[in-house]
Amino acid sequence: MARKSGRRLTAVAALLTAVGLTSACGDGTETADAAGSPGNATSTAAGKPAQRTEPLTAAELRPALLTAEQVVGFEITGSSARDGAAEEPSYDAEETVSPEACRPVRDATKGDGEEAAAAQSTMYRGKSALAPRSTNLLSYSEEAARTRMTLLREALGTCDRFSFSNAFGKSSATSEVLDAPDLGDDTLRYRTLSRSDKGGFAWKLVTAVRVGGVIATMDVQEITGPLSPQKLATFKPEPGPDEAVIDRLVENVTDAQGA
Repeated sequence: MARKSGRRLTAVAALLTAVGLTSACGDGTETADAAGSPGNATSTAAGKPAQRTEPLTAAELRPALLTAEQVVGFEITGSSARDGAAEEPSYDAEETVSPEACRPVRDATKGDGEEAAAAQSTMYRGKSALAPRSTNLLSYSEEAARTRMTLLREALGTCDRFSFSNAFGKSSATSEVLDAPDLGDDTLRYRTLSRSDKGGFAWKLVTAVRVGGVIATMDVQEITGPLSPQKLATFKPEPGPDEAVIDRLVENVTDAQGA
């Protein structure tokens, strides 16, 4: 990785940590067994992919992450994969959400401890960009993935306003549900705006797509200091620039499910 990218990642990671928006997929080290264990599949009609009966492993998820050739115009700066749930952090970063029913809105891109495997990567739109795009793949049984998407949909229906508190302070947030593209088996898209008690703002745009037992999310984050409403609106992330790479990500996951 280039030194320039390393310095930028360090600065942005500090900002993301301060508002509690970092992803919990992995620590950047490869933990997957390269051989993996292929999931069981049942035969289907000719021309249709087999339906898996077991969750994908980390070794099967990792190839579904976007590659540099698939995201021309973006710079991928790191990736990781793991089997099982993420390890507990070594520092006290427990976050409370109020109402608690709104936690799925905060944690849509994170594992919940029930995932069989996960893979993650981070990219930027151009070498000088500061807003990261985080891609997270979470592998479940199909039933568990359906349930997780249902909980997120229900939370979005009632959590237009909520608050959260962590080791770095308190924040209030608003959310808005956006039109979602017709991808995979189920798709949700929403945007949140968080304001910390220290005066800063953080936008987050999340697209979540379920393909069988895999939930693929891409979130775009924009963090600012105190701004007027008019200036803050100019940082609002829009899905347009990312639609092509989201489409390709879903294709990759669909291929992995049918492998």
